[in-house]
Amino acid sequence: MEKREFKSKKRYLVAFLIGTFVFLLVFFLSYLLSYFEFQRISNLQIESTYDIFEDKLDYSFFNQGTCSTDSFEKVSQDLRFQGKIIDDLERKLGKKDKTVLSRKKFYTLVELEHLEFINMLNSNCNSNIQTILFFYSNDDEDLEKSEEIGKILNSVFKENSNLIVYSFDLNLDFELIEKLKQKYKIEESPSIIINKENLIFEPKNIEEIEKYLN
Repeated sequence: MEKREFKSKKRYLVAFLIGTFVFLLVFFLSYLLSYFEFQRISNLQIESTYDIFEDKLDYSFFNQGTCSTDSFEKVSQDLRFQGKIIDDLERKLGKKDKTVLSRKKFYTLVELEHLEFINMLNSNCNSNIQTILFFYSNDDEDLEKSEEIGKILNSVFKENSNLIVYSFDLNLDFELIEKLKQKYKIEESPSIIINKENLIFEPKNIEEIEKYLN
């Protein structure tokens, strides 16, 4: 009886060790795949960022492509690509993952560079490119409302070809976000700023937004 008990304990130990090894192997492979995917996405973000900065410098510093619609379309495509990358990272790693938040800070900088480029086009080229600044929060109490407003803004964007929507995470620990909140007097989420001057807190429908668009 004692020998059988010893063999049973040995089998349990072997099974436990095998199970632990398989678990660690699966965890390591999952981490490795996530890491490589993050690196791939990060490289794509960097490449498209260079395009945005380069196009803006071509216009503002080298005076190339002045008032060209090609410049606007190209940098806007790059910005939309950046936004898709952030959305992808949030889905795969989580909205509050440290690496995602770090990338969002960089994306915020890119958005403001793009916004400055659009302001220059409007001022110097008699363009009529309209802008909406969307201030949202991923906190539990605000997440559902922010996602709902995001859907409304997506519909507005599809109906207005000369519109750019910029999204800013109010909870991001970033000095630029604090400056934006002060500049546009943002106190609650979700809030939007239309064409730099019209502030709306939690718009309820498309009509409430479009009445401020030209």
